[in-house]
Amino acid sequence: MVPVAIMPPAMALSKGTKLGPYEISAPLGAGGMGEVYRARDTRLGRDVALKVLPSSFSTDADRLRRFEQEARSIAALNHPNILSVHDIGTQDGTHYIVTELLQGASLREKLIDGPVPARRTIEFAIQVAQGLAAAHEKGIVHRDLKPDNLFLTKESRAKILDFGLAKQTDSALQPNDATLASSTHTSAGMLVGTVGYMSPEQVRGESVDPRSDIFALGAVLYEMLTGQRAFRRSSSVETMTAILKEEPVDLSSGSQLPIPPGLQRIVHRCLEKDPNQRFQSAKDLGFALESIAAGSSTQANAVPPVRRPYRMLAIAVSALAFALIFLSWLAWPSRPHQSEWRQLTFGIGYLSTARFGPDGKTIVYSAAWDAPETKIYTARTDGTEVRPLDLPPARLLAISRSGELAIALHSGMWGNPGRLARVPVGGGSPRELLDDVLEADWFPDGTLAVARVVNARCRLEYPIGKTLFETIGNISHMRVSPQGDAIAFVNHPLLGDDRGTVMMADLNGRIQPLTQEWEGEQGLAWSPDGREVLFTATAGVDTDRNLYAVTRTGKQRLILRPPGGLYLEDVGPEQNMLLTHNERRYEVVIRQSDGSTRRWSWAQILMAASISDDGKLAVIGDWDGSAGIDYGVYLQRTDGSPATLLGSGVAGSISPDNKWVTSILPSDTSKVQLLPTGVGEMKMVTAPHFHYRSANWASDGKRLVVRGSDGEHPLRVWVQDLPGRAPRPITPEGIDGRFVTLAGADYVVARDASGALQLYGLNGEAPRQVLGATGADQVIGASPTKDLLYVTADLYAVPLNLEKLNVRTGTREKFVAISPVDPSGIVLFFPPIFTPDEKNYLYTQMRDFSTLYLGNGIR
Repeated sequence: MVPVAIMPPAMALSKGTKLGPYEISAPLGAGGMGEVYRARDTRLGRDVALKVLPSSFSTDADRLRRFEQEARSIAALNHPNILSVHDIGTQDGTHYIVTELLQGASLREKLIDGPVPARRTIEFAIQVAQGLAAAHEKGIVHRDLKPDNLFLTKESRAKILDFGLAKQTDSALQPNDATLASSTHTSAGMLVGTVGYMSPEQVRGESVDPRSDIFALGAVLYEMLTGQRAFRRSSSVETMTAILKEEPVDLSSGSQLPIPPGLQRIVHRCLEKDPNQRFQSAKDLGFALESIAAGSSTQANAVPPVRRPYRMLAIAVSALAFALIFLSWLAWPSRPHQSEWRQLTFGIGYLSTARFGPDGKTIVYSAAWDAPETKIYTARTDGTEVRPLDLPPARLLAISRSGELAIALHSGMWGNPGRLARVPVGGGSPRELLDDVLEADWFPDGTLAVARVVNARCRLEYPIGKTLFETIGNISHMRVSPQGDAIAFVNHPLLGDDRGTVMMADLNGRIQPLTQEWEGEQGLAWSPDGREVLFTATAGVDTDRNLYAVTRTGKQRLILRPPGGLYLEDVGPEQNMLLTHNERRYEVVIRQSDGSTRRWSWAQILMAASISDDGKLAVIGDWDGSAGIDYGVYLQRTDGSPATLLGSGVAGSISPDNKWVTSILPSDTSKVQLLPTGVGEMKMVTAPHFHYRSANWASDGKRLVVRGSDGEHPLRVWVQDLPGRAPRPITPEGIDGRFVTLAGADYVVARDASGALQLYGLNGEAPRQVLGATGADQVIGASPTKDLLYVTADLYAVPLNLEKLNVRTGTREKFVAISPVDPSGIVLFFPPIFTPDEKNYLYTQMRDFSTLYLGNGIR
């Protein structure tokens, strides 16, 4: 057994006893570090927590000196996620420390109720990581992070307790809670920490650094998610051996609650034995957690997730080339299965969903052929008798066994939330049921399961109103089993990201991941007998989607390696399949003052970023990865001359004097790059501990309006004076918004906590509510010379209809309707960017071409 030093507690103090200016009110608890009391600070008139330290402190002058030095360092941190140290003192040989008084419970107490849902765990972990990052930057390592030292206040704020203090054994602790203690500063070979949460290097008695705290936090997160400790054996020695040599039980099998695969990877990376394989800083860990929690920003210039530069890239081949490759592959004599394929659609446009009818010979699909309006069509499996149904524009969701359709009204073409309705396949008036629905499918008895958006989260519900699964990301391709006993779906941990995992839910809400997390996963259907789930996925950004099958127990097999990356739509009663091929492209368009338009499409994914005031220069981002993982920033003259590559990063705004363009590297969000449009050297704008999401020039050209976080607070909007002064907050914590110049002044327009649309000035003035704004209004810009905001009620509509809203009177007027010159395949527009005179505007359009195929004989 490892020896454990037992320290004598301090003598108990009675009510009314005074230590310095602090009057004891009541005891709060006791432990190896002494007695803790509620006390009254008679000078400031506030309640505090007062901890009387063990008598051994007074007999060890070196230890006492080090404790006082470390307490002062922690007090200087002043971080919202670290317990605030107010004072330290001595009276009659009694040493005490005074901290803020917390209301709430320790994480250890919370865990008595069992595992913590993934969403709450992520929120908690982000705060703890931010607190650790602040301490680590000051050279302070905790060394004893565990649920007992983590506190959750009544306001849901996480607090790290006892930072850097050497802990001793409490008689109430269980054997695996034993604390191995030394002086605050230890030498090599001396153990410091709590068995079960120690890092391997702590177990070996080696020197520690911030990565040891990251290991301990990983162990805490594992326990939060599973209700079980990552390393727990019958004795301390066996527990330490497990830390050194064994891996914890996999999270997916150790938890009764659903855990996003991305979160599983984060926890396992924290628990790597080799410190070099862990996150190298708490700040990096915090960013990884935030990427799961925050999803994606709705703003076009937001920094995308770092790991997938090709996220929205579909297939970089033309339809003709794909057809030639596909036909060549079909004719290849050595392929293992003899299958037959037939092209079913020949229109130019985007196909969103296709399903077999109940007879297996009819096909129903929704598509936008040669126009931006989505309609629902029926056809036969031989491709004949194609006809549109007499229905309003809608996206097909599912077909029941009786031939009734579930459709999404007002959802656009690209799978956005819409209003669920049901209608006979022969047509008629839809019966509207539910708003904000992404997916729906029929049970054999004619009831519906749905995936819908509620309070910015996606829920799987059956029956409607009963939540079986919830995610901060997205649910797609939801399908009910033929037996009606389970629902298969794809869980995407990030919004706007096709990375995903095939999962299965039973009707009691038990969730089972069936596959690994794929780099790209779209398309899913059950086999006719309900024993397997078929899906199309890719394991890498440079590989095609393959067709796989997985059993209900997770046994997976490869069915087909088709060229060009097909998407599975449906499986028929005879194992015949519907698959689509999509070719996607993002194009930048400018409409100029003379009424002419110009389109740029030299790369697969181009995104409009900004336009100069005179309309002669456009800033365009190349997001398809050809410029590297940090993308490319181009300056494009609107006269049609070739574009100029300015540098790397996500393209931002052009300065009022047209000399600089902002950009942010996805791989390094600690700085804003200022790229010169002409001769000159790139400049950097930074701030300590700050991380940027986007940066826009203020109208005076002397300040940047940035979206980001200082490590202590959630995402908000800030203003930063140049060169490189500290950012000052504009919006409240957690309030994101859009920068606009309105009637000669700069503002951030954002919705406050109540949902009201407010104008926040850059100079600290009180926010001003926008008159006449509705909950549906989405602001995409403003008039620099008038009191007018540019708003739309539907960002996904094609055409995109904009209005002008007068912020002082609340009156409205029609502004412009943006329609494509060539509508074929247009799925959506990104918000346009106007010049001050409103005579030129720049926007991005997404064009998608689809072809539907029928495959027979695939096994």
